[in-house]
Amino acid sequence: MKKLLVVALAGLLFSCASAPSWKGMSEREIADWKAIGFDAAKAQTWSKSGFNAEQSQQWSKASFDVESASEWSKEKFNPEEAQTWKQAGFKLDDAIDDRAKGLTPVKMEK
Repeated sequence: MKKLLVVALAGLLFSCASAPSWKGMSEREIADWKAIGFDAAKAQTWSKSGFNAEQSQQWSKASFDVESASEWSKEKFNPEEAQTWKQAGFKLDDAIDDRAKGLTPVKMEK
């Protein structure tokens, strides 16, 4: 019985230690993340990719996950621009090329 208790306690400690936390964030940052409905894990993921709560919310509302938001953001697209290009059927590389030519996306009728 003692072994079972020790194993259960060890499992509980391990799971708590590996659970995402708000570590490294100020009270204000935590409040900002919580205000937009992000939990600690999601907030940490976006934060580690260089986004604050407001930016993360904008990219999320534009239907981008953190990986694709990072890619588009690195190419100087804001969430609204990126969403417009993406909804028009453009992949990032094509959007970069066409934008450099001064073009803008046109939605195609399906």
